[in-house]
Amino acid sequence: MELLLIRHAQPFRLSDPAGADPALTPDGQVQAQRLAAALADGRYGRIDRLVASPMRRAVETAGFAREALALDVITDERLVELDHGWTTYGAVHAYTDRGLLLADMNVGRLGENTFDPTAFRARVIDGIESVARADGDIVAVVCHGGVINAYLSQILGTATMFFVEPFYTSVTRVLAQPGGHRQVLSLNEIDHLR
Repeated sequence: MELLLIRHAQPFRLSDPAGADPALTPDGQVQAQRLAAALADGRYGRIDRLVASPMRRAVETAGFAREALALDVITDERLVELDHGWTTYGAVHAYTDRGLLLADMNVGRLGENTFDPTAFRARVIDGIESVARADGDIVAVVCHGGVINAYLSQILGTATMFFVEPFYTSVTRVLAQPGGHRQVLSLNEIDHLR
């Protein structure tokens, strides 16, 4: 099976005391449309299933693909981002030093917020491995930058969990073979946005 790990399109930055779950910006909608067109045109092969985080930015991104591919979107709570339930979205944009951003995230901090990196990684791996065990040759998984980092860091055995900033609607391809072999085929593909 090939997993297409896709970061959601660009969302609005916002604060909401009930939990920030932003919609896509107009630019994000264009990104999601371009991604959907590339998926429908077969750039990544014939997509068998479409899975998404239930967070709004991922569901909206997957919605464009759903229309283009005529597939249902299956949501999985284990694919939510590390900021799920926080009252502000966009803390990463306050960092001008990307190295400091990644260092903070690797110790479980993002701006004023904290999270448990070990629990986050375990949840993500459980969710993506569940997708990898199901049917399909090529499965598109619309999720988040932190989710992609957590899974890739497990496959690559990196010293730190957060090491790359996936671009909005980027595609990272992973080969998931029976028996547990996992291989990164590509990282952060964005040609569909050109």
